[in-house]
Amino acid sequence: MVKVLPKENLSVFLAELSRSYAVFAPVKRDELTRFDRYSAGDHPTHDYSTTNMPPKSLFLPHGECLVSFGGAGPSVPAADEKFVIFMNEIDAEAISILDEIFGGKFQDNYYRRMRENSVIVAVKNGVRMRNSFSDELGLKFRDGFDVLLSDVGDRYVAEARTAKGRKLLKSKFIVNGRASSKAASKTKAKKFDLKKISAFLDKGPEQKIWHELEKECFACGICAYVCPVCHCFDVEDAVRLDGGGCRTRYWDSCMLADFALVAGGANFRGKRHERIHNWYHHKFARAVAERGRPDCVGCGRCITFCPAKIKIHDRILECRK
Repeated sequence: MVKVLPKENLSVFLAELSRSYAVFAPVKRDELTRFDRYSAGDHPTHDYSTTNMPPKSLFLPHGECLVSFGGAGPSVPAADEKFVIFMNEIDAEAISILDEIFGGKFQDNYYRRMRENSVIVAVKNGVRMRNSFSDELGLKFRDGFDVLLSDVGDRYVAEARTAKGRKLLKSKFIVNGRASSKAASKTKAKKFDLKKISAFLDKGPEQKIWHELEKECFACGICAYVCPVCHCFDVEDAVRLDGGGCRTRYWDSCMLADFALVAGGANFRGKRHERIHNWYHHKFARAVAERGRPDCVGCGRCITFCPAKIKIHDRILECRK
């Protein structure tokens, strides 16, 4: 026997969770599917093909006050709300990469406390995200979540992966049931040759592909903002007339012209083709060398929302030639 969540119990299960946690799920708002706070009457779209923003915004908020200061001295804003968030396996894999980045050798306490306050429920349903190439990355989907819900038709098979997940599955709406008789679908997609891709990217920004790409790319940074893994940020101090203020972290992008601008006017990547190359190199060469996997889960948002309609997947494949 296994634990299952009948789909007819989903809404009451969410209502039960809402009494102890803030619950976030992909819901449709104004024709866009986005991660939003669940409220009674909402119908989560667990089989979403994309969302306008990734779930990283809950763990690495844009415009996050890191410390406020004033007459009473500095203080760190509280962040003690416990929350549950539902997402698909691909987005959960992205969170596992952020865990390595912000929870590795150099700990980010702000990110860590958000993760400690969270319970991640990954939903496996076989739905391919729009423009996704995750199957070509050979993702393992082994961590990054506390509960795995596998869609097997009229129910979800529920598996707890952590102590927080086991607590969630104590709900009276999670019942004993039978295992799935569905055969897991297998993909035969050809995997990226990351060794070849990394070697090409290590040649630097003066290869022909980057000069060609700068004629198409607006260098607007949209690919970074919608990416569930991109994590560059800037920090600004805003000071009021009374001397108080706040130090705030904002999302940033290495695609933007002033990202590498330093005091004195020097810019380490002042040319567009240099910034484009850096974005690809960081994801598919430097990250692989540092942590053994790319800073990409193939969700396809960078392609879906690119205003220049650049097929980023195809550009990656060009790097293996």
